[in-house]
Amino acid sequence: MRPRIEPQAVDDFAATPGGQEYAQVMGGLHDGLLADRPPPYVVRTLANHPSLLSAILPLLSHVAGNVLPARERELVVLRTAWRCQAPYVWAHHHASGLLVGMSETELARVASDDAEGWEPFEALLLCAVDELHASSVLSDGTWKQLRDHYSEEQILELLALSGTYRTLGQILNSTLMPPDPWLEQPALLPADPRRSASARPVGGAGSRPRPRQHRGIVLQGGNGLSLLAPAQARTEPSLHEILVRFPGLLSAAASAHDAVSRLLLIRRNPADVVPDADGCPFGATHLFADAQGVPTLVEVVEPHDVWNVRESLARILEYAGSGSRHWPMHILQRSLEHTARTAGVSVEQALKETGRTLDEETFLRTVESNLVTGRLRMVVVTSELPPEFSRMIDFLGRQLHPAEVYGVELRRYSDGMHAAFVPRVVG
Repeated sequence: MRPRIEPQAVDDFAATPGGQEYAQVMGGLHDGLLADRPPPYVVRTLANHPSLLSAILPLLSHVAGNVLPARERELVVLRTAWRCQAPYVWAHHHASGLLVGMSETELARVASDDAEGWEPFEALLLCAVDELHASSVLSDGTWKQLRDHYSEEQILELLALSGTYRTLGQILNSTLMPPDPWLEQPALLPADPRRSASARPVGGAGSRPRPRQHRGIVLQGGNGLSLLAPAQARTEPSLHEILVRFPGLLSAAASAHDAVSRLLLIRRNPADVVPDADGCPFGATHLFADAQGVPTLVEVVEPHDVWNVRESLARILEYAGSGSRHWPMHILQRSLEHTARTAGVSVEQALKETGRTLDEETFLRTVESNLVTGRLRMVVVTSELPPEFSRMIDFLGRQLHPAEVYGVELRRYSDGMHAAFVPRVVG
C-alpha cells in the first residue's frame, strides 16, 4: 500500500532548508540507529510541510537527549507506540531498545498489561504512559511516585516525550507510512487488546493481530466445573435471534469508535421487513448503529448455510454500496420506529437504553450521512469462518477507507447440558 503522502526523495530533501537542518542535527550524533542512514521517512514526510518540520525537528532532537536515562526513554516511547498502535514508531524504537541494552523478552513485555518482571519504577513509567494515553492526565498517585524518582524537569520531559510520539504516531498512522526499507526485519507491532481491531496498523499484513483459537471454556455451575468444548452449531436458537437479543456480541467490531454504548438495532431482515414507501424492501440482514451514528451492516450466515459464507461477503459489499440509496432518512425512521414498537418500547426509550444522547432526527440524520460517505462497518457473522475467508477479510480491511469490514465467528461450545456462544473477530 502506498503512503497517502509521499516522502520527499532523498536528494530533493537534502537540498531543502529542512534537509540541511536535519543534516546538522545528525552531524552531532556519532552512533545510534540513524547514523550513516538516509533520512527516515518520518522527516521526509514532514518535509512536505516545511514550517512544521522546522518546528518539530528541534523537539525530536531534544527528547532524544539525556534528560531521561536512555532505557527509560525507550520504555516510554515503545509503550506510547503500542498504545497508539503505531507500527512505524514501534519498529524503529524496537531497534533503538536493543541498542540501549533491552532484551527481546523485555521488548515483548512492553506490549503487555502484565507488570510482572519489571522493576517497580519501570512498571510505574509504563503505568504513567497508560494513564496519559487513556485520559491525558497523570493521577495523583502516579504523580507522587514519579516525584520520588524524577525532578520536575524530568517529569516535564516524560510528558513531552510521550506526547511527541503520540503526535508522530497519529501522523504516521494516518499517512499509512511503512517502516524505512533500511530497517532490517522490522519488528511487528503486537496488538493492544484495549483497542478494537478496526484501528488498523499499517505495517503490512503481518502486523495485524492473529485471531486466537478457542480450545474450550470452563463453566462454573452449581455442580462444580465443567468443560464446554466446541460443538456442532444447531439451528435453534438462530444466529439472527442471538444477535438481535445480544448485540453486545458485536461490540468487539464496534469498540474502536464507541467502547461504551451498545449497538442500536435499527432494522432487521428478513424476519420482519418493513414495507418501504418506494416499494423496495432492500436491506442487509441487520442494520445497527453505534452512539456516533456509524452504521454497522450485519450479514448472518446460519450453520445450515455455512457453505454460502463467501457469497455473504459479496452481498454485504452490495449493501454498503447501495445503502445511501435504499436507506434514506424516511426509511431509517420508519425502520427504527417499527423495531422499537416490536420490542415494546418507544424510540426515545430505545435510544436512552443504549446510551444515545442525540434526539431521533439528529441521530438518524447522522446515520444517513455516514451511509452516503461510506463511513460504516460491514460484519459477516457465521458459526465457522473458513481460513480463506479470513484472508479475504484481512485484505479488504487494509484497502477500504473509511469503511471497515470484519468477520465474526460465533462458535458454539457445549458439554451436552449447557451451551455457550463465543465471538471471535477477524479483521
